[in-house]
Amino acid sequence: MLAPRLLPALLLTAALLGPASAAPLRDQRYGPDAAQIADVYLPETPAPGGAPVLVVVHGGSWKNGDKAAPEVVQNKLAYWLPQGYVIVSVNTRLMPQARPEAQAEDLGRALAWIGQHAHTWGADPDRLIVMGHSSGGHLLALLAADEPMRQRTGARSWLASVVLDGAGFDLLDVMPRPHAPFYDEAFGADPAQWAAASPAAQLRGQQPPTLFVCSTLRPDPCRRSQRYADLLKAHGGQAELVGIARNHAQINADVGADNDETRAIHAFIEAQLRR
Repeated sequence: MLAPRLLPALLLTAALLGPASAAPLRDQRYGPDAAQIADVYLPETPAPGGAPVLVVVHGGSWKNGDKAAPEVVQNKLAYWLPQGYVIVSVNTRLMPQARPEAQAEDLGRALAWIGQHAHTWGADPDRLIVMGHSSGGHLLALLAADEPMRQRTGARSWLASVVLDGAGFDLLDVMPRPHAPFYDEAFGADPAQWAAASPAAQLRGQQPPTLFVCSTLRPDPCRRSQRYADLLKAHGGQAELVGIARNHAQINADVGADNDETRAIHAFIEAQLRR
């Protein structure tokens, strides 16, 4: 039975899907666990030559959130579906069932599954963009940094990452300082555990080009995003940062609306697709 808390989100999403979209494929299984599911939104007319795929990873402090929430998909669907994109919104297992590293592995498995099925949606698996918000941005950064994780999950390579007000890039820096209690729930008190789940500690080699979008309303998001962007560039990668005067939730919900954030993300994605 469909969880009652998801009904309003699904009804709203259904109302948004107009002539620019076909019927979505909901709760597609990419793994054996009931939480390892994704929603696939198909354009009415895919972009010529194989549609690009935008993969969306929700936030929620590694313990909350859902792929169908309006703030996760509403404006993104309205903006990218009419342009011929396929959009895949992913759920992973959450705490306490799965620690963040296992959640990142779920994302890797989802990307492997997307690569296997993209052609059936009229999409090109070589035109894959991944976008993660908050803790979802951490999962994306960790998977990108951890090559053994990508190999054991069979993760499909992707063209570029978009990290929306991400968190936890360098846990060896975050955890000894004052931080929100949910970090302790997610990462515990063992520095070895911090390192295992820290993108900065796992980073090896060049990463996909990455756009960091961060809130300028608090000091930490842009400072930590800039530090990690600099680290990516030191490893030979391409990294850009855009500061936006919106709060943490708005940074995600407003992507796809008519604003400076959407224009910056659009320009970045289109540049990667032209490479």
